[in-house]
Amino acid sequence: MDYPEICREAFALVDDIGNGAFNNEFSERGTLATTVEVAMPVLAIFRQLNPDDPSSIADAQSRLLKIALGEQGVFSRYPALAAFALGESIVVQ
Repeated sequence: MDYPEICREAFALVDDIGNGAFNNEFSERGTLATTVEVAMPVLAIFRQLNPDDPSSIADAQSRLLKIALGEQGVFSRYPALAAFALGESIVVQ
């Protein structure tokens, strides 16, 4: 997996949530709730991630997986981020 692509998708997810991309007539929660439940935790994970430290990567993947499992509709739009959350290894270039 390409680390820069994973980061691009993580920040795109946050930006999309901020722009209301996941608000629709079928969703009970708005941008603020999605920001608190998804965007802020994803940002925190990437703020702490050290791509050169295997334990940091494992921790990030574990935390992202918990979010991704509950937010499959959101993560499905970001395939590299979803694959990373599922445990695929990253390549730092």
